[in-house]
Amino acid sequence: MRKFISLWLVNAVSLWIVDYFSSAISFNDTMAVIVTALALTVLNSTIKPLLKVLSAPLSFLTFGLFSLVVNGFVLWVAFGLSDGSQIASFGSAIWISILLAFVNSLINKVMSD
Repeated sequence: MRKFISLWLVNAVSLWIVDYFSSAISFNDTMAVIVTALALTVLNSTIKPLLKVLSAPLSFLTFGLFSLVVNGFVLWVAFGLSDGSQIASFGSAIWISILLAFVNSLINKVMSD
């Protein structure tokens, strides 16, 4: 449970940081960031592994690049599940998922030190 809450907090902070630097996503209020982060954390823990397995042949053929589409799709769904959060397009979801991965890794590095 502690790991889940930690992932949720990291996702919330990452979304807030990416929102500050990108016009492709927006949130109406802080609660929208928290709910979107919760949806993203739950989807990353449940649906994303299944999608990765199902898309493994396609990821193999594209040298792993299709995993960016899977990440973007999961983010796009998380934004769709949350009221008060908007994402510009599916293409934006792919780019934002790359930024989120980068910011998440920085936050995790800071937290582990």
